[in-house]
Amino acid sequence: MRLFTIPEWVQKHTQFAGKGSTISANELQSLKANLQQFSVSDPEVSIVIPAYNEEENILQTLSSLACLKTSYRTELIVANNNSADRTQELLDLCGVQSVFVADQGISYARQAGLDKARGTYIVSADADSLYPPDWLDALVTPLKQPNIACSYGTYSFIPSDNKARFPLGLHELTSETFKKIKRKNREFVDVMGFNFAYRKADGLAVGGFRHDLDRKATGRSEDGWMAYCLSQKGALHRVSSSNARAWTGDRRLMESGSLGKAYLFRVKKEMKRLNLYFTRKGVVKPL
Repeated sequence: MRLFTIPEWVQKHTQFAGKGSTISANELQSLKANLQQFSVSDPEVSIVIPAYNEEENILQTLSSLACLKTSYRTELIVANNNSADRTQELLDLCGVQSVFVADQGISYARQAGLDKARGTYIVSADADSLYPPDWLDALVTPLKQPNIACSYGTYSFIPSDNKARFPLGLHELTSETFKKIKRKNREFVDVMGFNFAYRKADGLAVGGFRHDLDRKATGRSEDGWMAYCLSQKGALHRVSSSNARAWTGDRRLMESGSLGKAYLFRVKKEMKRLNLYFTRKGVVKPL
């Protein structure tokens, strides 16, 4: 099953992982040339990426974006959120448009990118994730329908340290079970900041990204809250095809110490929230 293996296109880009300080001049030149597709004067779409100390990851992300096949005029903006490593240097060497964000926090970075964007449509990505060739069109095309306010894709984890992919696939299957439950009344919870799209006008109209959300204290984050606000303007649309499946590192998943601990933590957390998932759609308690 595809869920338990890593696609060939992903493996093509992971060769750039950890090469922030060792990438050759020829590799940089080739990557820069392929990224020139995002040097447009009148973009229809803006890809916005927040980045904080992503020297070891951003090259593989850029490599995947350089291979996008899109019918839309597209610009690429990286919001550098006070990176202290070579993130900015690598962006400059690759000729990538960037904006420096002094206020620390991912919500500030996403907002700075939103403000700078010139496209009608905003496609949100992350600096440690990989995107398939047809990803952008898969997310943007649904927004041509006026009743859809936000489109979003799915994701899979790339195993680190030569770990097997199979256990991660099982974890994702369990996660998908809970997502199906949430989709009826709490779909916005499943919209991830590294894989969703919306109209710039709508994003600004709902107030942009909130900076006062304490995820540990409230269980809320800037991406889910934006999705909730957008759901008040139109439908959320899940793109379930592999064209909209991002691949991201497992570093956050492994913060629990092991995949087994991460799995148990996820199940316990979701079980505690089951009653909430069955409450009336659109009802969210104020902060």
